[in-house]
Amino acid sequence: MTDSSDPFELERTLFSEKGVWFYQVPTGQVTSLAPRADAWDPENPFLTGSVRVQQKGDACFVQLFEPVAEDAEENATPTLFAQCPLQITRDLALDVYVHDCVDSSRYFMLRVEDEKSGRRAFVGIGFPDRTAAFNFKATLQDYAKYALRQLEVEQVETAEETAPASPKKDLSLPQGTTIRINLKSNGGEDAERHSRRRRSSGEQGAVSPAKMPLIPPPPSDSPSSAVKVPTIAPPAAETTTGDDEDWGDFTSA
Repeated sequence: MTDSSDPFELERTLFSEKGVWFYQVPTGQVTSLAPRADAWDPENPFLTGSVRVQQKGDACFVQLFEPVAEDAEENATPTLFAQCPLQITRDLALDVYVHDCVDSSRYFMLRVEDEKSGRRAFVGIGFPDRTAAFNFKATLQDYAKYALRQLEVEQVETAEETAPASPKKDLSLPQGTTIRINLKSNGGEDAERHSRRRRSSGEQGAVSPAKMPLIPPPPSDSPSSAVKVPTIAPPAAETTTGDDEDWGDFTSA
């Protein structure tokens, strides 16, 4: 948790409610830590004031304030009546400081502590509205979760700081050691791969002459099956001279 001597601490109000009833808690309920609101005389609180949950740094307080006088200014600061510091650890849970009443969800018992003397006492509080009581308890539970997370972070940081540093390994090579690196150009590898692919495809695609099937020869021509092609005789030459002679003899007659 953050040291209270830190010069800069963020302070904020997590919850605030007016008109809250304050009660005296019987001694028997304090020893048994099982408070009952019906034993407090709920109709007659000894004081009606306001409740505020204030966070300062990592610390948190439930503060009880006395009622503001009617003739006081509007922004007058109320007087602190008592406060309950919440010191949440793995051993000290929220219910060590704030106890729920067993007979009502609107009433709680707080363990208040004097900041100077350190004396402790128990005071009962009651909310007239159930919604305000629920918001009050939810605010405290959220802070308890936050406090436990902060403890885990501090534990991890402490473990990292106290852990012995691991020795650094010497990854340098001994003096005189040489390293051989065989580098192959991509062009030579591609050419060799392409040539190997062409040879494999040629061996698979070529057909050996010995395995090529032979085509049977055509059937031989026989005299009975041979087709005789008729021969066409050339036209006879015209004998014009003989005709003329006959024509001349016909005319002379």
